[in-house]
Amino acid sequence: MNFNLNKILLCTIILLGLCIIGGTAVAVVTKSAVPGKGLRRSDPTPEEMAAAFQKADKKAFTKIGQLRSSTAPDENDSRAVVVITPWLSYAGGDEAFYEELDTKLRSIKAIITAYFPDYTVDQLLSRGEALVKADLITRINDELVLGKIIDIYFNEYQFLD
Repeated sequence: MNFNLNKILLCTIILLGLCIIGGTAVAVVTKSAVPGKGLRRSDPTPEEMAAAFQKADKKAFTKIGQLRSSTAPDENDSRAVVVITPWLSYAGGDEAFYEELDTKLRSIKAIITAYFPDYTVDQLLSRGEALVKADLITRINDELVLGKIIDIYFNEYQFLD
């Protein structure tokens, strides 16, 4: 009886292994497997953009650092923490504008952290990172007087449950 049970278990394990290998093979052959789908590609760092910025006469404002905010509660009344490390680009050679950015650093941080509690995680993901960035650029530029930021980059953009 013990030998029979071992044989049944061995056959079950082999059958299960064949199903896993077969399913993987079918997914690869039909190209329905998309490894890394849903993973965010990190924006370039200011150092990586230095050559392109020099050609386009842009500068990077990197003093914001890592920020944390929470999202709006979803239908289950649960919130997520958003961890974000943004940096801004602006027209180069404008020292007065850089000083304005530096002076308004607290306001810029407040604008960014105040944005996320208006949306749930699902809403933010469905809006997409490009629209989130566009909204933030508009809100930040509304506070600035001496110039406008050109773009915002996220070195880190994570949702923690």
